[in-house]
Amino acid sequence: MGGAGGELTTKILIIQKRVISSMVGVSSRTSCRQLFEELNILTLVSLYILAVICYIRKHHQYVELNSNIHTYNTRRKMDIHIRLCSTDLFKRSVINIGTKLYNKLPGSIIGIDSYKTFKKELKSFLLLHIFYSVEEFVTM
Repeated sequence: MGGAGGELTTKILIIQKRVISSMVGVSSRTSCRQLFEELNILTLVSLYILAVICYIRKHHQYVELNSNIHTYNTRRKMDIHIRLCSTDLFKRSVINIGTKLYNKLPGSIIGIDSYKTFKKELKSFLLLHIFYSVEEFVTM
């Protein structure tokens, strides 16, 4: 969610934070992270992360695991293989970003077989960790 889309996302997130502050009746200078958690509301960024990761999970048959690429026994052998990309368009694609986000999930969530349970646990995880940017998620 970078570039021009990032600016729009930032503006919408600011509006979302103002609405949350207004709903609860606190100053606009008050941090909203805890309020999002208390109200069980996902930030716009968390909604994006949820949608992208769920897309990757639904279409996992079209991605390759690192273990399919090489035979080395590494810690990341069960991660989805991140393809090399030479264009900005591919770098910003749902497949590329989704793969990076999916690989950052805790093993306890990735290991869930049922899609419905996976989505529920992912949403719970995102409600516990309030994200204002995709970069926060990637670097956690």
